[in-house]
Amino acid sequence: MSVGTAEGSGEAGRSLGTLLRAWRDRALLTQEQLADRAGVNARTIRRLEGDLVERPRAASLRLLADALGLDPREQDVLTAVARSQAVPAAEPDERDGDEPPEAIAPVPPRPRQLPVGVAGFAGRTGALEELDRHLDAGAGGTRICVVTGTAGVGKTSLALHWAHRARGRFEDGELYLNLQGFGPAGDAVDPREALGAFLEAMGVPPRRIPEELAARAALYRTTLADKRVLVVLDNARDAEQVRWLLPGGPDCGVIVTSRRSLSGLITAEGAGLVTLDLLSRTESRDVLAHRLGRDRIEAAPAATDAIIDACARLPLALAIAAGRAVTSPVLPLDALAADLRRDGGDLGGLSTGDPATSLRLVLARSYDVLPGDVAGLFRLLAVHPGPDLTVAAAASLAGVDEARVSRLLAALLDAHLITEVTHGRYACHDLLRAFALELADGAAGTGGIGAAGVAGGAGEAALRRAAADRVLDHYLHTAYEAALRLHVPAEWLLPPGPPAPGVRAESPAGHRQALAWFQAEHAVLAAVLRQAMADGRHAQAVRLVSALQFWLMRRGHRQEHLDCLRVALEAAARTGDQRARAATHRWLIPVTAERGESDQAYTHFRRALAYAREAGDLAEEAFSLFDIGLACVHGGRMEEALGHARAALEPLRAARLTATEAYVLNLIAWCRCALGDHERALQAGEKALAIATERGDASVRGHILDTLGMIRHHRGEHDDAIAHFRRALASCGALGHRYDEAEILLHLGDTLQAAGRTGQAAHTWRRSLAILVELGHPAAGDVRARLPDHDLSPATPEPAFPE
Repeated sequence: MSVGTAEGSGEAGRSLGTLLRAWRDRALLTQEQLADRAGVNARTIRRLEGDLVERPRAASLRLLADALGLDPREQDVLTAVARSQAVPAAEPDERDGDEPPEAIAPVPPRPRQLPVGVAGFAGRTGALEELDRHLDAGAGGTRICVVTGTAGVGKTSLALHWAHRARGRFEDGELYLNLQGFGPAGDAVDPREALGAFLEAMGVPPRRIPEELAARAALYRTTLADKRVLVVLDNARDAEQVRWLLPGGPDCGVIVTSRRSLSGLITAEGAGLVTLDLLSRTESRDVLAHRLGRDRIEAAPAATDAIIDACARLPLALAIAAGRAVTSPVLPLDALAADLRRDGGDLGGLSTGDPATSLRLVLARSYDVLPGDVAGLFRLLAVHPGPDLTVAAAASLAGVDEARVSRLLAALLDAHLITEVTHGRYACHDLLRAFALELADGAAGTGGIGAAGVAGGAGEAALRRAAADRVLDHYLHTAYEAALRLHVPAEWLLPPGPPAPGVRAESPAGHRQALAWFQAEHAVLAAVLRQAMADGRHAQAVRLVSALQFWLMRRGHRQEHLDCLRVALEAAARTGDQRARAATHRWLIPVTAERGESDQAYTHFRRALAYAREAGDLAEEAFSLFDIGLACVHGGRMEEALGHARAALEPLRAARLTATEAYVLNLIAWCRCALGDHERALQAGEKALAIATERGDASVRGHILDTLGMIRHHRGEHDDAIAHFRRALASCGALGHRYDEAEILLHLGDTLQAAGRTGQAAHTWRRSLAILVELGHPAAGDVRARLPDHDLSPATPEPAFPE
């Protein structure tokens, strides 16, 4: 408060009593209210205002100055006036008459300890709003907020930016201390020393500060009891270090930053929590723009994006990269981006000579405090190809049970060396992965975390190789089990060998769980396949594609399906395994045919058949004939397709592949229907349905019902055809076969149109078109051609199927 304190106001010429009365009136306080607020006797205030105290005590004056909210200049005036009227013959004031008088000392200024904020602070709007909410001055009680996140994510920058912005809310000052919880030498600040520093900053004479920790904490709380002070506790080690430094007053606020979550403060003290993630791409660009100039980054947008990617959107890394560009203004940003990409694998491009800002050293401070087994798991994370992993995958990675790995993951999560991207899925950003890889490369002979099958004294390289084997086996065996739950016949899959010791493969309970697993692990499986190829594990790569391809095909991931098959083809060639080579060529037959590459489809067929016969593999011979039959159907060559399908029956029956026989009979039924031989088509279809029903094969059942519907349609039996299509749709829809569902809807629409149900037909075609457009399938054009004026608007609500 500064009303009435302008130069020339004459305060210095007034008596002590006159000044105190004026300041009390300005504060709208009675003598009794001021006495209560300051903690002194009301009689003392009456005597001071009446200039009846010849030697006022310094302690009383400090309490009154705080209670009146005097600014530093007013406090100096109060001290000067009190000194000028002090005389040797002192009369003690009423509050502490039995204590010896103290020499008048200046009232200490309010502490203003905040370090300089970060220039050009960008983004973090949501986090700043959270701090406003948690530290709102009207909330009541000491307000505490923990700002947490990984090393280099900008916790201190956020805390200081908010604190500088909120200084007006805390009129009695700000206290700041770096607690060095993750300092270079691990020498975290002792709470006793921190309390001593804070008490001195609040004007408590050193001789009055007790030695005992509990006594210091009590005096600290007393000193801040009636004040409005912001306390910033930076870089805290744990909740216990912080608790001693929490004020008890109702008007104070506390910001704690830490690389740990400090859940104890949240539970016991009711602290709020702000967890910082990586910056968004827009925020990252704003950081670079402030430091380098908007014109410079807009002139090189691709290089700017590459720098952001190399820095993983981590604020400290962006600051280091920007520093390199600032100190070398002639350095093109694309050259800087290339340097960061080249050096980023070992963090070399993000190192500085300053321990406080060198990314490698900053990350090391989080790692150095980890227990041995937690540190071992962190190093192994470099083995996992990413982008994230589950508890089960982490258990296989480490070769331990899920309960133990859950505890290790919780410790890494608390240290913010990993993040929980969704419930039960964990990841670390690329720079942390690079750091983990550096640690693993330099940790030979350090042992691991008791991984199964690996001797405790084995070197880190051996531990990593064993972990890589377990990771690949984890996904290979789980994908195999998941494919079986999708009703893929076991005879179509290349079975994996026995898993490595310590593998904790998952086993989806049913069809829905299998679909969910493939969906959740989609990106991971692609990364695992790339890693298997890079590590020379070619046989496992072929088997992984064997299991994965059916989900990709049924969900309409056409290009990715083709890419995986090409990888498998290369992997099989490197194994020299004739059966694998036959299988991988065979898998490409229908895919290339669907793309209109009939010559390529036949090339794959001839090679698949040759490898199968060379290996004496009747199953692969039959599968190749079946798949070239499907390719011929795509090309409209029904007579040829029928010949290949019939030729497949003999090796199938010799190999006793009953499940596949149902598919081949269905193909025969389809071809005979297209050729107008409806009676024999119906016989083949009914036989196929009987086999599928006996085996409980829900997957092929939908296809067979679709074929039977087409046969009934061509026979003019529209009601029976509609009923078959309806059952086929229910079967394929329940299994998540999106393309099959679209195709059946197309056929159903045709039958409805033929039956004169035009509105229902258009409605059904639009449903088919929506799926095909979603899948990006070229068959969408055929459906559009059926709709008048290419009408894509929703149909008038009308059931697609008669009840």
